[in-house]
Amino acid sequence: MASSSSSSSLHLFFLFLITIVSAFICVSSNAFKQTKPNAFIFPVKKNDTTHQFYTTLDMGKPSNYMNMVIDLGGQFSWLDCNQYNISSTYRPIRCMSAKCNATTEGFTCMDCLDGPPRPGCTRDTCAFSSYNPETEMSIFGVVGEDTIRVSSTDGRFSLLDFDIRHFSFACGDIDFSSVFDKGSASQGILGLGRASNTSVATQLSSAFKHVHNKFALCLPSSKQFYFGSIFVGGGPYYFLPHYPDDASKLLIKTPLIVTNPPNNYHPPLSRTDVSSQDYFIDVKGIKIDGKQVSFDTSLLWLNGEGFVETVISTVNYYTVLHSAIYKALVRDFVKEAATNKKMKRVGSFPPFGACFSSENIKNTMTGPAVPIIDLVVKGNNVPWRIYGANSMVKVKKNVLCLGFVDGGSFPITSIILGGHLLENSLLEFDLESSMVGFSSSLLFHNASCSQSRVF
Repeated sequence: MASSSSSSSLHLFFLFLITIVSAFICVSSNAFKQTKPNAFIFPVKKNDTTHQFYTTLDMGKPSNYMNMVIDLGGQFSWLDCNQYNISSTYRPIRCMSAKCNATTEGFTCMDCLDGPPRPGCTRDTCAFSSYNPETEMSIFGVVGEDTIRVSSTDGRFSLLDFDIRHFSFACGDIDFSSVFDKGSASQGILGLGRASNTSVATQLSSAFKHVHNKFALCLPSSKQFYFGSIFVGGGPYYFLPHYPDDASKLLIKTPLIVTNPPNNYHPPLSRTDVSSQDYFIDVKGIKIDGKQVSFDTSLLWLNGEGFVETVISTVNYYTVLHSAIYKALVRDFVKEAATNKKMKRVGSFPPFGACFSSENIKNTMTGPAVPIIDLVVKGNNVPWRIYGANSMVKVKKNVLCLGFVDGGSFPITSIILGGHLLENSLLEFDLESSMVGFSSSLLFHNASCSQSRVF
């Protein structure tokens, strides 16, 4: 006769098996019912060496799997033609066509007679030029379209894959390791620009009229902890198993600001410039542990001309501040750290100006226990709260630095909120209502962006 403990273990095993099978049947059933997707999902990975965030697109037939750096303010998705194999579903967009005009906002033509037609080399083709500020050269490429395969989602699981035809992108002979950081494994750029009809989110919502023109971004903190996500179409957003509720309830909303940037901007590949494709919010002030940081708040606007100065970026990794704002932040952070946290300051590690010994800094669920930084945003009494995991950077053993960078006294924009500050926070960009929602750190809720699903 089996012991009571053995019977109990066997009973638990069968209960576990039934639960798994039931969940599989439920997911499969939902997938087959979902002939019209409500949302799509892309995996987001991080290159820990270059600090770039990227996703992989399945493009063409046969498939080309292209690693694409995520450019939140990118007007176009760009590919390196030299790494894009011939696809039977690829079609160039013809010069002088209506789609060329709508895509490039003007007719530009290119002819290529170098061998048989292929991506990046066709006759009478729509072309597009963009500026690369790191090489100070123009990127010139042709515009084409191909089929991409994207997974639909209900917020919990990846469901059916859909073929999205006529996905528009630019293709050029581009060395992407020189576009961003040396050592990049990227083969292209994924553009998510706000006002662009060629952004990934806009193209997917146009292909399926019932899919909302909105997307959410959840960046992982490390490649070691699985993947983050881009959700196109809106929520719900689940971060299982630790946060089983819909995370859209955590979002604090603030308006997206429509603005006209300075004339000396060259879109879309940039680390320090901004364009009408970028996502601007109105930051009214900064607090440290609830105390207002004192600086000239007119610096949050460009020369009083109505150009809002805070932009959200996935290409910048560290947050960049106007020099006067940076110095005020460092001054007050150092004071608060010494007075209330008993943190010991050490020598600087460029580009960071405020560094501390981590030997007496406790670790919490939201990272190092350091003074909390609040961004006071328009329309809310609740701030964008920045905990230690997003404010501090480990530069060596036992040394943490405040992860903000001095942008100088004459930057084009006063605040660029970089990727490190965004990690493990859910951000939703609603292009229909012109609002952005942010959750602050999911770590506070015992969750992370890497728990959005298993890819």
